[in-house]
Amino acid sequence: MEFDDVIVKENPGLCRCCLSEGCYKELATEYLWMGENEVYADMLLECFDISISQNNEGPNGTNRLICEVCITRLRDACNFKKQVLECEKKFVDMVGRGDFKQRVTVDILFEDNLKLEQNTEEQLQDTGNFDFLEEPMAFDDEINDDVTAEPLPVKGKRGRPKKSIKSVKKKEEKPKASKAKDENPEGLEPYTSEKRRKNLQILFNNTTIIPFKWRGKYLCFYCANDYTDYLDLKEHMKSHGQCTTRDYSLRAIKGNSIEIKLDISAIECLICSEPFTSRSEIVDHLIGKHDLDYDKTIETPISEFRLVDMKCQYCEKDFSYFVYLRRHLKLAHSHNSFVCDDCGATFNTKRDLAFHLHNFHKYGGYPCDVCADVFDSKSAWKSHKNKNHFRKCIYCNISFASFSLLQKHIQNEHSQFKSNKCPYCAKKCHSKQGVGLHIKNCKMNMLQKTPAMLPSENAIEPKKKQNLTQIRRNIINVLNMTSVVPFKFFGKFSCFYCSIRFTEFEDLKQHTASEHPFCDLDTPSIKKCKGERTTVKIDISSLACRICSEPVEEFDQLIDHIIAKHSASYDKSVHSFEPFRIYIDKCSCTHCSSVFRYFTTLLRHCNSEHSDTCHVCDSCGRSFKKVSNLTAHIAHTHKGACECAICGIQYRNQWCLNRHNAKCHNAKDFKCPNCPEQFQSPYQRQKHLIKVHDIGHKCSYCGRMFTRNSFMRDHIRRTHLKEKNMECSICGEKFFDNHLLKLHMVKHEGVRKFSCAVCCKSFMRRSNLASHMGMHKKYGHVNAE
Repeated sequence: MEFDDVIVKENPGLCRCCLSEGCYKELATEYLWMGENEVYADMLLECFDISISQNNEGPNGTNRLICEVCITRLRDACNFKKQVLECEKKFVDMVGRGDFKQRVTVDILFEDNLKLEQNTEEQLQDTGNFDFLEEPMAFDDEINDDVTAEPLPVKGKRGRPKKSIKSVKKKEEKPKASKAKDENPEGLEPYTSEKRRKNLQILFNNTTIIPFKWRGKYLCFYCANDYTDYLDLKEHMKSHGQCTTRDYSLRAIKGNSIEIKLDISAIECLICSEPFTSRSEIVDHLIGKHDLDYDKTIETPISEFRLVDMKCQYCEKDFSYFVYLRRHLKLAHSHNSFVCDDCGATFNTKRDLAFHLHNFHKYGGYPCDVCADVFDSKSAWKSHKNKNHFRKCIYCNISFASFSLLQKHIQNEHSQFKSNKCPYCAKKCHSKQGVGLHIKNCKMNMLQKTPAMLPSENAIEPKKKQNLTQIRRNIINVLNMTSVVPFKFFGKFSCFYCSIRFTEFEDLKQHTASEHPFCDLDTPSIKKCKGERTTVKIDISSLACRICSEPVEEFDQLIDHIIAKHSASYDKSVHSFEPFRIYIDKCSCTHCSSVFRYFTTLLRHCNSEHSDTCHVCDSCGRSFKKVSNLTAHIAHTHKGACECAICGIQYRNQWCLNRHNAKCHNAKDFKCPNCPEQFQSPYQRQKHLIKVHDIGHKCSYCGRMFTRNSFMRDHIRRTHLKEKNMECSICGEKFFDNHLLKLHMVKHEGVRKFSCAVCCKSFMRRSNLASHMGMHKKYGHVNAE
């Protein structure tokens, strides 16, 4: 597989081991498999001495992912390495016990008794082709009885002669060299790793030194739980108790290439409670006073930090973040134990040296796969790629700022290439990816390309993605620190938290204040806030700060107040709210001075007049704020969207089709809930409920029944309360609603819009024209015309 030809997508993730796409696991996260914990980054480092780099660019961002296929292969490799090490150790023990010596003697006796066909001279000549060790192997005099191994039967291969007696006796005459019991035999790394784990066990169980890991957050050394605050990590570490060398966190430490981070904020002996100033002092104390078996000859890469105050233990320099402290220790107080042979640069760990060699000293340099330029470092190569060949269309060489924009461009502009044929040499491939890979190396394409391919000036810039966590944090801060009331609206007002529906907004305000005073990130309604299209409708009719009870007039002023006075973590670049002013029978627009009686009318007005992202219907010109609303509108209002199953007539929407079925086909789809009678419309069903079952919206003054609650409220305000809230701006006369005010404003405008087609007389109102036309019909003037 040629990795240079892999087409990388932004979503989903990308496996860093095979560059396949999908939803994979994190390399640095600890997972449980078959009763054991696994960290795939550590397994790669232990088995192959490979460290995967971390880069903010690319589809994964800061994450490093690995697919299941690569995980299986990595497990097999680790198990094979473990098997080889164990077999080597058992083999050495078997040779040390003399198991093979006895086996060779038995074979020789058995060979003499059977009198093989080959004579001794031929055997001696054949054995001269093999090389034997001139010096004997050195084994321990005292064998560990814990490891036992049965001697395996040694069978000779076909065509391979047995060794002669003389050669065997010659090897037995040489004396064996013996070593002390605790000495490490040469080449046995597991022995050193075991002593290193033993040292760490003594240090962690008998001192207050805390081991930890860092992956953008503090990670527990044992279970990899992440914590933002150091004190939370310290409190969590107490729950693990005493560690053993069989713990996975200690078993994962193999070799001297893994650096261990230690917190030395307060060093104290847990046995005698004596304080110390450095790790070396407490190690000498544990060895001298408490006689613990700590081996100081074993080297362990360790980085020490003071996390309690974020100060350097060497120069007392203060830092605000752990990342800055770590960088300072690497640059100003580095151990410099690993040196680059090419440039002489020094590094603290083997992993940093490997990363340096991978990015700066690749054999042959870093050639560009598009042009003929070669670069000295990987960073220069990436900069060149991003500047000159970033997301370039293979058909027209236009550059795009993201892969998704490039895909949309190819689908819209180059749809003729969907036949999986090369547009230059007409070669047919099996897939679109195959066509793309072929076009890069197509000779006809190379001849048509120009040498200089600079990015286009008309490159489309992607929309900046917003942080989902910051969007939710903005919503939580506003809802908890201010008096705004969140709500939803689907024909009726719904609670933002539990979706209980209310007819009156005042009832919703009381419910929210009593049942949902606070919210957090774990609230289900907050978790449903996903993506940049998330907006929360809020009522700002009475704005005030909950903390200091200070009243505010505008919503923007309230945001500035909680940021300046109460240090709220609010990002003003993220817009997450739709503010409305809702009063009883009066909903005012926050953008203009328009006032509406019903919230539905106000919402329609805001979406069509004050929406920044309007999506316009091509058929009727109506605008919508979201694409989903426009799609629903098109599905319900396009001609032909609804077709009658009986006569085949098509209608714009379902309501028109239902009216046609009721009028022409006598369809009765609305059943009374109290009796089996059915009706053609909801209005007829409601009239039936009022007349027969005495069910409806009853006026509390006169007892009259209405089919809708809004009709009953208008009746009370018009008839019993005599309300007149709409005032004329010219003469000051008041009216009940906006409709009557508009009829009155015709007098002041003086425009006669309606003219008679018979006598050309003009009228200001349509009703006056209708009355006038009735006079013509009475005397037959209309028929005469």
